Amino acid sequence: MDTKMRVELIRKGNELFNKGDIEMAAKIFAQTGYRDGLTRVADHFFYDKRQPLFALKFYKMVNRQDKVQEIYERMVFALGRLMGKNKEQKMELPPVKVSPKLKILAEEILRDEKNEAERQS
Repeated sequence: MDTKMRVELIRKGNELFNKGDIEMAAKIFAQTGYRDGLTRVADHFFYDKRQPLFALKFYKMVNRQDKVQEIYERMVFALGRLMGKNKEQKMELPPVKVSPKLKILAEEILRDEKNEAERQS
């Protein structure tokens, strides 16, 4: 695939992703090897849809070993709970890692709310 065609496909994939057609966007991102798009698809399934097994596939495609490891740890934790091991022992999940985009958005919301409260005072 030549560079021009790849760029056009990536744009189409971004449009589809932004419109909510994640499945088709994922196919295009995989076809073009667009790592950023595949990461956004994985984050969508992991953070927004809370479907880590779908996210796992995409994290593996972009070699995000930190996310793959986090999902595996959560799966082992859940399996241990299902098997009834360590019922007496308090078990904790590894800390949730927040998407950087989500963190920035949350900080902006809090800052806006603080500024609004100060203006009303």
